[in-house]
Amino acid sequence: MTDRLIEDARIVSATGVRAGSIAIDDGQIRAVGPNVASEYGDATDVIDAAGKIALPGIVDIHNHMHDQNLFPDGIDFASQTASAAAGGVTTVVELPTQSPITSPDAFRKKRDECAELAHIDFGLVAGNVEEADIDVEAIMAEGTRDFKTFTAEPYLASDETIVSLMEAVGNAGGKVRVHCETQGILDHARASIDETTPDVYMESRPLEAELDAINRMGWFAEYAGCPLHVVHVSSGSGAREGGRFKSRSNVPVTLETCPHYLAFSTEDVEEKGPFLKVNPSLKSPAEVDRLWDAVRDGTIDLIASEHFPTYREDRERGWENIWEPYAGLPSIETMLEFLVSAGVHEDRLSWTRLHELVCSRPAREAGIYPRKGSLQEGTDADIVLVREDQFTVSADDLQYVGGWTPYEGREWSARVDTVIANGDVIASDHEVRSSPGRGEFLSRP
Repeated sequence: MTDRLIEDARIVSATGVRAGSIAIDDGQIRAVGPNVASEYGDATDVIDAAGKIALPGIVDIHNHMHDQNLFPDGIDFASQTASAAAGGVTTVVELPTQSPITSPDAFRKKRDECAELAHIDFGLVAGNVEEADIDVEAIMAEGTRDFKTFTAEPYLASDETIVSLMEAVGNAGGKVRVHCETQGILDHARASIDETTPDVYMESRPLEAELDAINRMGWFAEYAGCPLHVVHVSSGSGAREGGRFKSRSNVPVTLETCPHYLAFSTEDVEEKGPFLKVNPSLKSPAEVDRLWDAVRDGTIDLIASEHFPTYREDRERGWENIWEPYAGLPSIETMLEFLVSAGVHEDRLSWTRLHELVCSRPAREAGIYPRKGSLQEGTDADIVLVREDQFTVSADDLQYVGGWTPYEGREWSARVDTVIANGDVIASDHEVRSSPGRGEFLSRP
């Protein structure tokens, strides 16, 4: 007898959407297709998915969830992976925040801490690399292929450091992720700003800082022979700049954007103020439109949440002084519902393109496809069911512990219904059923 049957879903794959059912046994997908229900109808648990979309569990490869030296009580890998699970994310690859992960010992320590707290399967990225004298191969042997560095403060690395890092990582078979904003341009822009109101923050991080840094990192990667992943591209012009290297470089170049850069522009800052403080900063409505075009036409390779958790009271301080709160937005729990509502339902994306952006491509980039990011037989039974549902976004309805969401008051048309990870139902209607420690570390050497 099969453990679980998802019956009569609209199943999304890389080739289209088809009606069918999914049989699950021993944590894996046993069968997928139109005739599965008749063969496995005696399953122990049957989930009626009539009218619902079935996607692979979302794979989010850029988020900040665990730093005991930075985040306050209540914000840790347990609470944040619970929020992820509620939003249909069944795998995360987490990045360093304030505490550097630049040695094998630091990597192991964080890995062990997160394993005790994880609701879902996870991987880790090494960083934030500010000096090149790290043992790349020893860190990779602990289970990662990715290294993060910055062209801007507070983790600014010199050009020589970045090139040396890229050379070492490229030779070892890894990839370097770069936060792309040129510090010199940021310094010049900030020097002319005396005000403390939220609107001036956008002026302190101009578009040109992103464009220059993406361009330079493209040449650096090509020179060093290292695959490059540009994180959180915030503009359509930035995507165009990165796209030049995708089409001509002798090394792989991948471009990532995030939901908030598609959802908000500088015009929203007057209303939401510090609740939209993020690095890179938001761009003009025209740049948002161009970014949607880049997502649609394939210039952008994948979408990641760039989730950064803070409490509401911390953000409120930014109304009086925008320079005080940390930059970053909580977005992992709302990412899928936003992309379906504003993307698929508004005809900006097809279901198959969404599948590529948040399931299959991020899993490939993480080195965990098809185990994750697909609904193939014999792979992990990580599945999210989505239903059409008109509702008003409210932080009160979310699992997220911070007490706020930048999407407050938005009208959306899609709701995460049921989330299954490794065959277990771990969340329904944003109520989490799993416990800390059920997730496992995914070694990605």
